[in-house]
Amino acid sequence: MLNPKLHSVTAAAIIRRDDGRILLLKRADHEKVYPGMYAGPGGKIEGNDTIVETVMREVKEECSLEVEPDMLILKEKAILRKDGQTSKALSVLCRPKKTEPIILEEKNFTGYKWVNLEELRQIPHVGLEPEFIKVAEIFASGADLSPFYIDTEKTVL
Repeated sequence: MLNPKLHSVTAAAIIRRDDGRILLLKRADHEKVYPGMYAGPGGKIEGNDTIVETVMREVKEECSLEVEPDMLILKEKAILRKDGQTSKALSVLCRPKKTEPIILEEKNFTGYKWVNLEELRQIPHVGLEPEFIKVAEIFASGADLSPFYIDTEKTVL
């Protein structure tokens, strides 16, 4: 039975290199959600972590990269899984501090690729075309992105 008040929140990194290519990790075939498909590194927001803390942690755990804390939210979507669990998913644009070496968390991922939009269209992925298009538009605009970075704050009541 669906409980609309209980859901998970996840954040996925869209990590862009200076050449415009974006990092995707191939999910292992045993994964419950999107098995064998390419996705950005990411995971569930835990406890009182912020989106930025979650993305930085998950990227480091899943592919050993570090990303800058200046991030933009690109997309938000609501997911209803086959088991009735609801999830809220955020895609977040990130800049890597370095692009190598990539060391995958082997139990969950079997490969990685840096791809452009045309290459994305040739591989099984989790529906990332809107994010790729939006990232291209953002960088084509030449705008200063710093006023739009995520503001984070932790409050304990």
